[in-house]
Amino acid sequence: MTPQQAPGRRWLHIAAPAIVSVVTYLVLQFAVSRAVGRPATFWSADAYRLSLDALVLLQLGPIMFSGVIVWPVMRARGATRLGAAIGVLATPIAFGIVSALGAMAFFAPAEAVYYGTNPIALGAVGSQVAMSGLGALIAARYRHRRTPSRRSWWSWPAFAAFIIGEIVLVACVIWDGGQHVFYVWIQVYRTLFPA
Repeated sequence: MTPQQAPGRRWLHIAAPAIVSVVTYLVLQFAVSRAVGRPATFWSADAYRLSLDALVLLQLGPIMFSGVIVWPVMRARGATRLGAAIGVLATPIAFGIVSALGAMAFFAPAEAVYYGTNPIALGAVGSQVAMSGLGALIAARYRHRRTPSRRSWWSWPAFAAFIIGEIVLVACVIWDGGQHVFYVWIQVYRTLFPA
């Protein structure tokens, strides 16, 4: 904490990386929602498609990859491991909430809430866990290079987080388009909400 920093605002200083990630996602989501179905607002159909594709791809940054920055920066600013973990998961949770809110146009509230746990949202959680592990390893390596010590910079827990997160991402989104996890997810849906 710097001398001029008010004690009550320390949490804001620590949480800023997570807040920036969530706000970036929400701004991009707002831009996507404003653009979808409005090709006439663009100068050409190609510009519309390109802009929409770019916005959707840009959303992947905060949804799936911001943990590589959020974790080490929050830890460097004094966040506890739990606080940094909450910061890393804030954006995928926001993605799940936005997904659930969007699903309320089609589903009953309980079903919409369940929709917020869809395999893409779960894959985003896995990706963020992996990225936080990677970010922790990169930050540790950087610190070790700046001030070499006898301690190794390697962290098995960070490496394990990276591997586990990647497994979740691959299972939920990449392996056969996530259909194996989706099948389980839809079976749970049918159990919870019988027709």
